[in-house]
Amino acid sequence: MTDFLIPIVVGVALALALRQWVVSPAQVPSASMYPTIPATSSRDFAYVVVNKLATELRPIHRGEVVVFRWPDDPSQLFVKRVIGLPGDTVTVTENAVYINGKKLNESNPNIAKDNGTALGTWKVPAGHYFMLGDNRPISDDSRLWKHKFVSRSAILGEADVVLYPFSHIGGISQSLTKG
Repeated sequence: MTDFLIPIVVGVALALALRQWVVSPAQVPSASMYPTIPATSSRDFAYVVVNKLATELRPIHRGEVVVFRWPDDPSQLFVKRVIGLPGDTVTVTENAVYINGKKLNESNPNIAKDNGTALGTWKVPAGHYFMLGDNRPISDDSRLWKHKFVSRSAILGEADVVLYPFSHIGGISQSLTKG
């Protein structure tokens, strides 16, 4: 009896450990990252692979797409692109983003050129990040939240791959620029 039970228990333990500390799936139920992540609504959602090691083994960088606990309700997971790093001053105008007074190069074709109407300037506190969706005219992101910044401890990992819809399986660009 134990000859087949031990491998099953070990397999389940390894799978749970991988999901807890290495990779896990996450559902994206809105179009805030469209077309980078091809979800258009809660009915037409997408699934992504969350690489937990990516944000644990190296510093979080500007342009990285991350999954995190939403600061206004930590029971909800959000997926956005990191724009402001700790200590940055982020200014969002109608058609551009500025970091510490310098225009951000956002030549990635999946990032909206129109920032919508949520405009302003924010100073990112130490240990926190400022997030924007790629589909900015409709994105519920740092500009609109009560608690504007995401703490480092709330970031669960990098959104690396679109798993679903199957017609869009592939890697997610972790860059603000082409290439």
